[in-house]
Amino acid sequence: MNWRRSEPVDVDVTASRLASRREISGEIAARIDAAVRAGHLPAQDTSLAATALLGALHESLVGPLAPDNLDDPGKMRDAVQTVTLLALRAVGVMDARARGLVVQAVLPAVLPAKTLVGA
Repeated sequence: MNWRRSEPVDVDVTASRLASRREISGEIAARIDAAVRAGHLPAQDTSLAATALLGALHESLVGPLAPDNLDDPGKMRDAVQTVTLLALRAVGVMDARARGLVVQAVLPAVLPAKTLVGA
C-alpha cells in the first residue's frame, strides 16, 4: 500500500487520528499566535488558520488527493517547498522565498513515512 493514501478505518483509529490532528493544529496555532504577538504576522484567527493549514498540508502531501509521483525524492522536495510557500503566504509572509524561509523549512528534506500522523 502507498503510505500517502488513506483508506476507511475503524472508529477507534479515526478517533485517534482526530485527536492527533487536533494536537498538531494546536501546536501550529500556538506558533502562529507567537508570531502574531511578536509582530511578524498580521492579526488573524490562529486556530482557524492552523486548521486550514493542516488540511492543506495533509491533502496535498499525505491524503488521497496527493500526487502519485511523491515517491520520487525530488518531486517530494518540490511539493514540500510549494506547500511550505503556500502555508507561509497564507498566514501573511509575502516574501517567504526571498527571506529563505522555504529552503530552511525543507532542508531536512522529507520526514520518514512513519513520522507522519495519520499515514
